[in-house]
Amino acid sequence: MRLIPMSAADFRAFAARSVAGYARDIVRTYGLPEVLAFESASADFNDLVADGLETEGHYFYCLCTDEGVEVGSLWLGVVEDHPLPAKLFIYDLEIHQAFRRQGLGRQALRAVESWGIERGIRRLELNVFADNHGARKLYETSGLAVSEVTMGKDF
Repeated sequence: MRLIPMSAADFRAFAARSVAGYARDIVRTYGLPEVLAFESASADFNDLVADGLETEGHYFYCLCTDEGVEVGSLWLGVVEDHPLPAKLFIYDLEIHQAFRRQGLGRQALRAVESWGIERGIRRLELNVFADNHGARKLYETSGLAVSEVTMGKDF
């Protein structure tokens, strides 16, 4: 799996997909109306990457096979939280629908680990919505373990 830096056009398309996907997660998880969920997702995205593709500490890649076929996208961040060691955080990892269930997500995670190791980073973290069973299984079988749990209840 090759990590190819996104172009400005790639980033615009990725940003639209990422925000829309996060908005769908918000609707599903919190029951917000679609308009409010989209506003919330957009605000969160824009806060995190105020300088877009050039935001310091954030890295945006197209995921490509060794043959050069684009199969997904990846947004990484290096999080510094002293006195803890730096960690690599996956903000968004998407394998395009046509390429899912072919082992490419696992290959992408291995590429992410190599990326971190090359930069002296030894911890990987991410968030996943509880009802995303496919992603949770991928992450668990790739060696990620729960380190925190957020619980909630509507009343």
